[in-house]
Amino acid sequence: MLEIKLNNARSMARGALMELKAGVNRYQRRQLSVPQHGEAKSNEPAVYFLTPDYGAPAGGIRVIYRHVDILNAFGIPAAVVHQRPGFRCDWFDNSTRVLNVGQCRLKRDDLLVLPETEGDLFKRLSPGTRHVIFNQNAHLTWLRDSAYVSRHIAENPCLAGIVTVSQHSADMLSFAFPALDVQRIHLGIDETLFYDDPTPRGQKIAYMPRRGGDDVKQVLELLRNRGALTDWTIVALDGLKHEEVASHLRTSRVFLAFTYQEGFGLPAAEAMACGNYVIGYHGHGGREFFGAGFSAPVEAGDVLGFARQVETAIKSDEGGGSSIRSRGRQAAAFIKAHYGMEREAGDVIRTYSAFLQKREPRFIEAAL
Repeated sequence: MLEIKLNNARSMARGALMELKAGVNRYQRRQLSVPQHGEAKSNEPAVYFLTPDYGAPAGGIRVIYRHVDILNAFGIPAAVVHQRPGFRCDWFDNSTRVLNVGQCRLKRDDLLVLPETEGDLFKRLSPGTRHVIFNQNAHLTWLRDSAYVSRHIAENPCLAGIVTVSQHSADMLSFAFPALDVQRIHLGIDETLFYDDPTPRGQKIAYMPRRGGDDVKQVLELLRNRGALTDWTIVALDGLKHEEVASHLRTSRVFLAFTYQEGFGLPAAEAMACGNYVIGYHGHGGREFFGAGFSAPVEAGDVLGFARQVETAIKSDEGGGSSIRSRGRQAAAFIKAHYGMEREAGDVIRTYSAFLQKREPRFIEAAL
């Protein structure tokens, strides 16, 4: 009887804690704001990227900073816009132009870019605010206030279109909103950090623990119980600066991808660029670069199949074999050929130049 009462008390305590956290989150969301729109006309229209104040390493935020740098270098005024005065991401080196919401006053022809994860902020836009949604993961489109988000995307006349980063996300968004202008940008992998170092590598496997949840533990325990990892070093890449992640990937042989419903899957692409043989889930967004000849795609959730692929790869390198490195070099060549920084810069400039010049109704002609 006492044990039952204790379990009930624990359950109630967990429920109360969850409700408290949800309440705190709702309060914090209510404090967020968006740049206000004015009627003054700009001689040089600018692009402002509203960006979460998220200080931990996050590839999507790094992409936003890079796109602002690309636009400014080309001569199109752009800035990252954070909520808090003085906030700037410091987990990677940057001199990106950063403003806070209070400093950003939109002029009539400026363009505000909002992330897909901030859908509840769409309703706070001033009437007449020309804007674009930078959707880096179509699976997160309806994360907040889904019904309103769908209405906004389908009906708001000031939404110029959506920008995304993979063919999967572009297809998904075009399916949901067939009348909307959806533009795809090819992300670039920084070759100064993520490159295939020819220096001999030890037996090292890397993965990111914040992705995959319990699947990581199951796969590793399956392999440990087989004795497959005895001579291998397993490195969890967590809480590291951008440069530190790159340094690890340049010295590892295998990267385990546990991504689920990804917009693109940047860590796996960066691992391939560093010459890793990538095993695991493509998360749909990464399907376009998970080539069967130089990676080992695994059905999401199939931890047994995952472990078997890792064991097969390890055995292929026993006795001084080089199968893993050979496939890793093929992967690096593929990423270099298809996801270069120049291609990304061209896509960014073309896409936002077109949106800035756009004055006609937002819907594509074929849908009218």
